[in-house]
Amino acid sequence: MADIYSVNAENIVGGPGRLVVKPWDGTYPETIGEVMSLSSPFSLTGGYWDLGATVEGITINRAFETEDFTVDQVSSPVETSITGWTHNLTTSLAENTVENRQVALIGGTIIETDPVIGTSTTTVSMTAMNGTLLNLTDASAFTVGGYLEVSGETYRIASISGNTVTLERGVTSEIAASASVSPITELGTRRIGYGTVNDVPFYTYALISQKKDGSLYMAVFRKCKVTGDDKEQVFSSAKRVLPLAVNAFPDGNIDSTENVYYEIEQVV
Repeated sequence: MADIYSVNAENIVGGPGRLVVKPWDGTYPETIGEVMSLSSPFSLTGGYWDLGATVEGITINRAFETEDFTVDQVSSPVETSITGWTHNLTTSLAENTVENRQVALIGGTIIETDPVIGTSTTTVSMTAMNGTLLNLTDASAFTVGGYLEVSGETYRIASISGNTVTLERGVTSEIAASASVSPITELGTRRIGYGTVNDVPFYTYALISQKKDGSLYMAVFRKCKVTGDDKEQVFSSAKRVLPLAVNAFPDGNIDSTENVYYEIEQVV
């Protein structure tokens, strides 16, 4: 018997998404390229930044409530009307950064303090990119387990032998001979506070996903606020994730057919 079913496997999609965000300013992208470069390394643009890795997916929910209208002559409703819409986006952020906590937990301003730098010395030879050995003029000011700064980067010290310092990770660029190297006597800090604010800020979220044919999909949520649901973080031996739940609201300056969110999908 001939098969009566019509199935196009190309239309069966799945896979993770890249969730990015920016403060709401009433402007929205018309193309995916206005949010993310379409070539490697796929950098973000337009004021968006990454929320990073997520756990157990990113869920989009769209629902509405109705009110039935009945008449005396009929036992069941003869009409129904939409009385309200709800749109929300939920996930758990695996990257527990200060910036992510600021968004998810309605944190205050992030205040940064610079590290305290000790007396610098110089390298006596070149270190290739990804190398871990720094040969110094004088390593007496450095300590195992401490940190140093070279070429604008911070590295942790794994071991010291004479005037040779071994780093825990390779340098990100070539270090020339006679380069300045400084011990960090106290690391810089980042401070954020959480209080009882009255106003929850609006953000614009974009969710980008790649289909198996290489084309891209993007959903843009115009005007969102985090919900008041509990944001529980558990300090234990397990990895700590950061719950994120936002409600999407209509933008009154946009036509009601797409004033909450919209999708852009590349066509192959």
